[in-house]
Amino acid sequence: MKVLSFILAGGSGKELGVLTRHRAKTAIPFGGRYRVIDFCLSNCANSGIKDICVLAQFSPESLINHIGMGKPWDLDRKIGGVYIMQPSYNGKIAQWYRGTADALVQNIDLIRDSDADLVLVLSGDQIYTMNYQNIIRHHIKSSKPITIVYKEVKPSRNQHLGMLKLNKKGNIIDFQEKPRSSNYKYASLGIYLFDREYLIKSLSNETRDLVFDIFIPKVKDGMVSGYEFKSFWQDIGSSPSYYRTSMKLLKNHSFMLDKELPMLTRSAGLAPTRFSSSCSVNNSIVADGCKIEGRVENSIVFPGVHISNHAFVENSIIFSFSKINRKAVIKKAIIDKMVNVGERAFVGDCSGASGPRAITIIGKGCKISKGVRIIEGSKIEPGRVILEDLN
Repeated sequence: MKVLSFILAGGSGKELGVLTRHRAKTAIPFGGRYRVIDFCLSNCANSGIKDICVLAQFSPESLINHIGMGKPWDLDRKIGGVYIMQPSYNGKIAQWYRGTADALVQNIDLIRDSDADLVLVLSGDQIYTMNYQNIIRHHIKSSKPITIVYKEVKPSRNQHLGMLKLNKKGNIIDFQEKPRSSNYKYASLGIYLFDREYLIKSLSNETRDLVFDIFIPKVKDGMVSGYEFKSFWQDIGSSPSYYRTSMKLLKNHSFMLDKELPMLTRSAGLAPTRFSSSCSVNNSIVADGCKIEGRVENSIVFPGVHISNHAFVENSIIFSFSKINRKAVIKKAIIDKMVNVGERAFVGDCSGASGPRAITIIGKGCKISKGVRIIEGSKIEPGRVILEDLN
């Protein structure tokens, strides 16, 4: 079976705040080395799917630069490969994608012209590793034209996900989209497989949303099968979710170390990291090209970061090419790229109190002056120069 894959990567990521002011949420750095989009791209490559369309929209520059011609995923090929598609003039009017289904409608010529048998539609803002061939085999066996991948979740997540009810045959018989409460225990993961001809017939100029305009009606018609995924899966649709998922890597990152499903990404091409004799690093991920002279605890440090003498970074995520100067303290914070934190500055949880603390986020390119204190929960917009304490 030949498969054409669409990765929905156009979301603005409003709940991620300052981290998505200048990038799509699928382009957010993750895990010390990767971008979130790498998970879908790697899953496709590892599953033998070589025809991939990335549907981009909001601030696509970093996404486009990262993917390029697709070489890290072996997608720079004459036949097939990866294509980045943006909303464009279609002879009538140019407009943004008005929903998940409309993104497919605006690219329906790609589906019609393809010789694929199946169309795989993926949400690009999720962290998981999966061999999609398992879904394909299930889909063929089910004889249903649509398959939705699902997972058992805790009741507390019902409001954030589409909840499903299945019968004994494994077919989906009800779909509740982000209900206030639900007694269903299975959630849709935003991973869908269609018979290509059936998808074409299901799309029209009035189709906007995959869930409301296709899945819910087709569920009632008995046309949707379910495939259960039991391994690690997490979306990163908000800052707390992104932070929690990142911190889980420090406890167990085995899902990213599967030899049969390797995580692939564009290399920064930097020299190895240098750890000075004065440094202390514990339970942390440190990428290439860093210079570590201070103390790092329970943190993720991306390429090219410099943590100076007597600086202290704890429970934090530091993006590429930022500098933490002497005696600066960073606690429970996300520091975006190319941020300069001045000497003796204090960012994040300054109280020392026990219990849950709010995440502090510093936008790309900010400069924090010497001795400045930025309290927990602050969200600093990109490019700001902070000259005095923020209370």
